[in-house]
Amino acid sequence: MLKRGKKRDASKAKSEGDERPKKITLNAGNEWEKNVICELSKKRKVLVRNWDGKAVMDIREFYLEDGKEYPTGNGLSFFMDQWKILRDHVDEIDKLMMLHGGDNDQIIEPR
Repeated sequence: MLKRGKKRDASKAKSEGDERPKKITLNAGNEWEKNVICELSKKRKVLVRNWDGKAVMDIREFYLEDGKEYPTGNGLSFFMDQWKILRDHVDEIDKLMMLHGGDNDQIIEPR
């Protein structure tokens, strides 16, 4: 892990997680709708899509225009390697959420 102020060695290859996804263009014909996995809130959704041949999981904010929802540039994108790291830490995140005042009824048990 890089420390603050430490420069990256240019000889080290970038992992796919180091690349920044291009601006998301999911609103063309509302193709993104078939990729929505769940709705986190009125304006936030989780979707899985393909970007440059790679699977990407997005947590994205949406806006309403002319009665249709469209994704914004606001959100997070996780490549598969990043998603696996986050997924492997779900139990730890749940424990800390409870420690910091989370509601026990909101815990989602792993499958």
